[in-house]
Amino acid sequence: MSVNKYTTAEGLVTLANGSRMWVGTKAAYDSAKQAGTMPNDVLVAITDDSQDNNYSTEEVLTGKFWIDGKPIYRKVNLCTAAATIPAGGAYWVVVPGWTMGDSDTETITHWECPTVGQGSCFYYQGINNNQWACIATAITIPVGASLIVEYTKTTD
Repeated sequence: MSVNKYTTAEGLVTLANGSRMWVGTKAAYDSAKQAGTMPNDVLVAITDDSQDNNYSTEEVLTGKFWIDGKPIYRKVNLCTAAATIPAGGAYWVVVPGWTMGDSDTETITHWECPTVGQGSCFYYQGINNNQWACIATAITIPVGASLIVEYTKTTD
């Protein structure tokens, strides 16, 4: 789906909830702000690489859109206490500080655990569920291990 297909002449996209979003590069945003042509009360989605490398423990817009046209958000969750996930797949373990979403999370578009690894041996029970399991070998999640989650929201 091309975002440009749904963009107005002012560079705005109207979301399903009626809010407006400005879509463009960081340079275009800076230029519009300086010229005073950036509309007030709009969400801003930066589409160049500057947002692709933006990681925060607060929710941020990535500037990307899912196949349904909804904006994709990113949040980094940090493990607050070490947890061991036994092998075998039948053991669901809570990892303190890790969550796959909040009550308004709709679709998990991507997740990764750069400190621990990701793959067929490591999976989660579902959105809004903080339980993890492992198929092959046991994994210990250390304090501070990051869980990076990208998702859409039901409110967009």
